[in-house]
Amino acid sequence: MLKILFPTDYSICSNEALRYAVTLAAESSGSLVILHVVEPMSPYLVPESAPPGSTHRDEFFATLQTLLAEKPVAYEERTIIGTPVATITHVAETEHVDLIVMGTVGRTGVKRMLLGSVAEEVVRRAPCPVLTLKAPTEDESRRRTRAATIRTWPEDDIELGTGVPTNLPAENPDNPALSLILRGIRARASDIHLDPAGADVLVRFRVDGRMRDYCKMDHAIGHGVVTQLKLMANLDIADPFHPKEGRLQMPDQLRGIDVRITSVPAVSGEAISLRLHNRDRLVRPLQELGLSADSLSTMERMLKHGEGIVLVTGPTGAGKTTTMYSMLRALDDGSRNIVSIEDPIEFVIPSFRQVAVDPRHGITMTSGLRTLLRLDPDVVFVSEIRDAEAADTAMRAASSGKYVFTSLHTRDVASTITALRDLHIDNRSLGGNLTGIISQRLVRRLCRECCRPDSPTSAEATLFANQGIVCPQEILRPVGCPRCHNSGYYDRVGVFEVVIPTLETIRAIEEGMPEDEVRRILRSQGTPSLEGDALEKVAQGMTSLEEFSAMTSIKMS
Repeated sequence: MLKILFPTDYSICSNEALRYAVTLAAESSGSLVILHVVEPMSPYLVPESAPPGSTHRDEFFATLQTLLAEKPVAYEERTIIGTPVATITHVAETEHVDLIVMGTVGRTGVKRMLLGSVAEEVVRRAPCPVLTLKAPTEDESRRRTRAATIRTWPEDDIELGTGVPTNLPAENPDNPALSLILRGIRARASDIHLDPAGADVLVRFRVDGRMRDYCKMDHAIGHGVVTQLKLMANLDIADPFHPKEGRLQMPDQLRGIDVRITSVPAVSGEAISLRLHNRDRLVRPLQELGLSADSLSTMERMLKHGEGIVLVTGPTGAGKTTTMYSMLRALDDGSRNIVSIEDPIEFVIPSFRQVAVDPRHGITMTSGLRTLLRLDPDVVFVSEIRDAEAADTAMRAASSGKYVFTSLHTRDVASTITALRDLHIDNRSLGGNLTGIISQRLVRRLCRECCRPDSPTSAEATLFANQGIVCPQEILRPVGCPRCHNSGYYDRVGVFEVVIPTLETIRAIEEGMPEDEVRRILRSQGTPSLEGDALEKVAQGMTSLEEFSAMTSIKMS
């Protein structure tokens, strides 16, 4: 519920601001307070003539009723005698207003020179965010601006793929921010980036892990989109100078889509990043993660242990969060108390006790974890171990009989042991508490509509042989078509190395053996490497050798 204060002098110059205020109030199921301040006449000033094109109250409310016919909004009118700035700020404070929307045309001529701009002074003194809109001089200008918004965005002809909701609402010309999010959803984008670039704002989508240029918007239009996005997340639109994070409030038709926003002050202006999560895709059955039959069996055995620590590792964007949520949902049968400390909370699960890291209120990863351990948990989820103190607390929880799930940024299973040692975890404690390690990456799936079979080269056949994998007679290569936007790929699949430490592995860890020796032991026991699992997926036609090369940095000759 957004309560909007709309100061007005009833002139035609405020109509554009009125239109915007009504739209915001309707989208947030909010209300509108229309405030007209009658300013006492100064004995030192000659009364000004009415500005060109000004209208009276009746005409103003006729325009309002037309707008309300399309977007019903509760409103009330107030007329107060007083000085404009003091009256506006007083009403905003006493009425607990969330946002002030006003036009920039007010005092003119000598009165502006002596008393200053009302809008500028309200921005400085208001107790809440203030949105000022400069009115166009004629209707044609407004039509050109809206046409420019539409022309800026390409006409998309995107086939809805796996995981894309089919009941998306229609785009709304009055809310280009929501329309941009809808286009990102249709394009299967995981992230939307808005970056100021001179006179333009560059819009880019991250699709299947790769950045794509989408369009450029005029800076004035882009600024309006950024403002709408921040309002949807209840962020302070009057302060573009500090980084901010939030979560957008989405319409009912998009309740299954979770959108997080991060804004940072960049060189050329305010940069925005949106992370889009489809909740139906974030938590999946283990069988849909891309695990081989052996790796899936190992993971299922891992989940039956009930105590110790399980680490999911990989770089940023490797799908660790999806894997951990999917494992936790597999454990969520009602017989366990599952608690979490997350930064941020990616997905709200009603049956979990989830706590978000909030340094402003003294909740850090370590302090939050210590508090959660007093809630009698069976399973503890720590979204990421970032320092030695958090690692030590997680290891102590595991040694006390809790089942701890967490993540680290490491290259593979063997390097995870080195990373934990670097965080000052004792070898004996590590060997005694380690239940399992899952290292993973994401590679792009080949588009089934356009991939073509081809015979492997001698160098490619040698690559399969070196990994102990039978080289197929044909491998699939990417081509490109309209469905995949000529990339040759559509969606992604996980590549995994899943390990439950054996007695030999635990002995090597406790004796402080280097990671190369741990890696040799794992290979001797038949545990497939990340490279081996990726190459198996090439042989099965899921992905390409180019994706394998990009993941492993092994150059194909």
